[in-house]
Amino acid sequence: MKSAKEIFDLRFFVRLACIAAIILLAVFLYNFGKQRTLLVDNWTTEINGTSYRAEDWAKVEVDDLGTQEYAPRMRISIPLRGKTHTIKITYDDRSFNEYQLDPIEFTLKHDTSIISVPALVAGVPVEDAIKEFIVEPAPVTETEAAPEETISEFGDMTMDF
Repeated sequence: MKSAKEIFDLRFFVRLACIAAIILLAVFLYNFGKQRTLLVDNWTTEINGTSYRAEDWAKVEVDDLGTQEYAPRMRISIPLRGKTHTIKITYDDRSFNEYQLDPIEFTLKHDTSIISVPALVAGVPVEDAIKEFIVEPAPVTETEAAPEETISEFGDMTMDF
């Protein structure tokens, strides 16, 4: 039987350090290298019972990835890496005066999130203006749920084994 000194030699600690380094690298890459999707939305929206009208024109830049122009009812998907990001918004008011909001920092907590430009322009906190985007399946009609069974001109060709 080996003694404790033979088991816990230098080789053991080197292997233990390598395993710990691989685990730390995996956790780091998962959190900071994971791609998330942000949908920047310029639709009329309702948050906490208050309705916010879509902007007539807006320019949005997320993380210095380039500026995109938005008309009403536009939604653009932006792939991002990491959790913390910055958004810059420039918009026109009803008198065509151009305003620029201070850069807003936000954190993405979900794989796919949606952020409302009209809510941010109105001064809603970013925590309320951003939410998880969940795609809801289309409702199934009765004809799609139970299709009619048809028999071809050759008769019933099912086989039982």
